[in-house]
Amino acid sequence: MPHRHYPTYPPARGNVLLLSCMDLRLLDDIVHFMEHDNLTNRYDQFILAGAALGAAHNGHWGQAFFEHLEVACQLHDVRDVYILEHRNCGAYRVFLGEQGTFTDSAHDHDAEHTLHNQYAQQLADKIRAWSQAHPQYPLHVRCFLMDLRGGVEMLEAKA
Repeated sequence: MPHRHYPTYPPARGNVLLLSCMDLRLLDDIVHFMEHDNLTNRYDQFILAGAALGAAHNGHWGQAFFEHLEVACQLHDVRDVYILEHRNCGAYRVFLGEQGTFTDSAHDHDAEHTLHNQYAQQLADKIRAWSQAHPQYPLHVRCFLMDLRGGVEMLEAKA
C-alpha cells in the first residue's frame, strides 16, 4: 500500500457524513482516508460531481444534499461532516470552464487549491447555518483536498 499524507486534527466525535466527488480514480483512496480516521462503518457517503461545487452549482443538488444530511442526522446520529474535494476534478472543468481548468504549474496548483477551498468553505458555512437552525443536530464541519495519489490536506477558512 502506498504511503499517504494525512493532516492532523481532532478525531470525529461520532458518525460522519462524507461529501465527495464521483471521480472513480479516488474511490479506494477515499476509503483508506476514512479508515485512517477510524471511521470504518461510521460514515455515510453522499456523492456529487464536483463535491462542494456540485452542491453550489446545481440548486437541486444542494437541496438534495441538505435533505440527505437531515435524514443522516436522524437515522445515524451524524455529528461531523467531511467535505472532500480533489485535484484535477473534471466537474470543475465542466461547470466552470476555463476557471476550473488547471495545469501542473505552481501558479495553477495554488489557484486550484484556492478555488476548492472557496467552494468547500462556502458549503461549510451553509452547513453550519443549517446546524444552528436545527439545534438538535450540532455539527462540526471539516474540509479536505485530496491529491491524485490519495494524499490529503486540510482546507482552512481564511481569516
